[in-house]
Amino acid sequence: MKLEPLHPIQIARFRAMSAEEKWAVAKGLLGTARATRRAAIRRKHPDWAAEQVERELAREIACART
Repeated sequence: MKLEPLHPIQIARFRAMSAEEKWAVAKGLLGTARATRRAAIRRKHPDWAAEQVERELAREIACART
């Protein structure tokens, strides 16, 4: 996947953010990633209970590599 470069205005905004604002953005992105992966697991295993889905999500995160 190829990412588009950030616009200079975006770069300036990120640089101007406080640590708390950056942390809030990071938490939001993590929440979105987890929700997306959770939905994919549910689609793949529609018969699984919520606990099974959460265990699989935790396993995938633990095994993830960048």
